[in-house]
Amino acid sequence: MRHHIVCPLFAAVLACVAVPAWAGITPEEFAARRARLLALADTDAAIVLRAAEFRVRSGDVSYRYRQESNFLYLTGLEEPGLTLLLVPRGVQIDGESLPALLFAPAPRAAELAAAGGFAGTAVVDAGRFAAVFASVAGTVTTLYVSSPDMGFVNDWLNNTPLFIDQQARQRLRDRFPDLRVKNAGPLISPLRERKSPAEIALIRDAIRMTGDGIRRAAAICAPGRFEYELQAAVEEEMTRQGAAYTSFPSIIGSGENSVILHYDENRRAMRAGEVVVMDVGAEYDGYAADITRTIPVSGKFTEAEKKVYAVVLRAQEETIGIIRPGTPWGALERKAREVLAAAGFGRYMPHAVSHHVGVDVHDAGTYDTLRAGMVITVEPGIYVPASDTAMPPAFRGFGVRLEDDVLVTEGGAEVLSAGIPKGIEAAERMAGAARRRGAQ
Repeated sequence: MRHHIVCPLFAAVLACVAVPAWAGITPEEFAARRARLLALADTDAAIVLRAAEFRVRSGDVSYRYRQESNFLYLTGLEEPGLTLLLVPRGVQIDGESLPALLFAPAPRAAELAAAGGFAGTAVVDAGRFAAVFASVAGTVTTLYVSSPDMGFVNDWLNNTPLFIDQQARQRLRDRFPDLRVKNAGPLISPLRERKSPAEIALIRDAIRMTGDGIRRAAAICAPGRFEYELQAAVEEEMTRQGAAYTSFPSIIGSGENSVILHYDENRRAMRAGEVVVMDVGAEYDGYAADITRTIPVSGKFTEAEKKVYAVVLRAQEETIGIIRPGTPWGALERKAREVLAAAGFGRYMPHAVSHHVGVDVHDAGTYDTLRAGMVITVEPGIYVPASDTAMPPAFRGFGVRLEDDVLVTEGGAEVLSAGIPKGIEAAERMAGAARRRGAQ
């Protein structure tokens, strides 16, 4: 089957699919992403990215499909069986030199072509990939590839790991001795770290859904309810508003579970006098939110809980206060820990205070200097185990974390999640609001 070319111009060749997966991103923006990636690569290089396959849950049942993030970022297509090949100097196919090819199974290739395809990009029958790829790999010096989902699998019968990535690269080197094989991720990461206006708009949507979910969950919070009831309330609201997924497993940790950073079993009954940490996020049109609020289960913090909460809030506010282009990433960590240490809680935050947010909840990007357009978290926390005798008893056995998504602007910072209640009194008002309304 011959490939389908709608337009021979280079700019058109880089244009995107007629119907991208993300309604908020235009074909032109997808095209610009691929163009920037081609410009970053060596002229004597090629880039090949493979769409994710379905993942088996059990037997013949798969997990819900989620596209590989770099492939999604560059194409907007949420389906398996596709391969994207980018060659800065062009690849010869049917007498033409093209910088970008999308390989799709025959029926899908025809559909894409009939619908405008990649609106100018060659859509090629997947059956031709092996031959085209060999012709490219034999003539370039560097091949950037998407890394596999897992670097290795365990051969438990022989008690030895099988390193998929290493073996695949070695086989390529055996076929093409002069070829250097590199991970495409570091090449793409700088593109993903600064968000466009369209990306920021989608992140705002994801944050709004997440905030509404938090309010709904907080409103039903009460002693005797289970953590999973709050999880259900959060996720129902996010789904009702159009979120396709949660951006990570929802963390609803009460009492002793509030000190566990990535606790997501959410099976415990909540008790009066405890706090519950809700770390949740919607994924909307491919973009994540990541928000944490801590509320009192019974509607009022104890004095010890208030003190810890106030320290965490102050650490977050002072850290956000130094965000601006040019600020070193390390300065955020130092500022948060400085505030915690001054209050006597310096050794009770066992995690970093910030990360990128975007296509992934822990998004790709560099961690050297803040730049305008980055969206990052600021998430200080204090977690005192019940067994820690260095603290008075009233301060033991609970954790407090506050997390917001922050846009680095030309003039400083904008807290995208500022509308989600956060102060001590606001958290108390939010907790159990539905119960109080019912009593009126």
